[in-house]
Amino acid sequence: MAILGCGVVSAQVLNAGSEVCKLVALRSWLAREDSTVTKTLLAALVVALCLVSLPRAPLAGSLRLYSDPALTQCTLSDTGPRTASIYVMETGYVSIGVRFRVASSPGFTGVWLSDSSPYSSVGSSQSDLSMHFGKCLSGTVLALTMTYQLFGTSACSQLEIAPPSGLLSPICFDCFEELPCLNNRPLHINCDGSFDCNPVATEPTTWGSVKALYRN
Repeated sequence: MAILGCGVVSAQVLNAGSEVCKLVALRSWLAREDSTVTKTLLAALVVALCLVSLPRAPLAGSLRLYSDPALTQCTLSDTGPRTASIYVMETGYVSIGVRFRVASSPGFTGVWLSDSSPYSSVGSSQSDLSMHFGKCLSGTVLALTMTYQLFGTSACSQLEIAPPSGLLSPICFDCFEELPCLNNRPLHINCDGSFDCNPVATEPTTWGSVKALYRN
């Protein structure tokens, strides 16, 4: 037996199981209680049990760099003077924003010129960029387009997603909490070999179906 406020909650209630919040057992116990205070406290307990048992989807997002707007090429050739667009893609189950920077490895001689995005943003991709998508999005999001001046002088090098100063990792904000961005992928410049450019596989979904996960 467990004491809760002015009433006594049986072990049957507390052990009823968190998967579906066995309301039958709770109603049965409640029917035997006359105290209004006890009923109010028990109702709060039911809500708490249900919230604890909610399933959570794997919501951590991922940031990846591409050299084409179709988001298929994760390599870049720097063989002569020109400007190049670099695309930052965010993929996740649900997402409302990101915070990160883009760092270059030794050997890259290109110079960053500008950032462009359809979403609200504060800062620069070269130091600390925070972006807000305005609503919860699912699947793949083309978050940012960066423009670089190339000179044809880069050695094998990378542009990569990095945490802003003071943070341990880039941040992907899902629609419920702040999470580290995982499985981030760089852009390879003037490097031989083949690279896996494909994003993490995600099933097509809608925000309605995502919300339904939290009602089960």
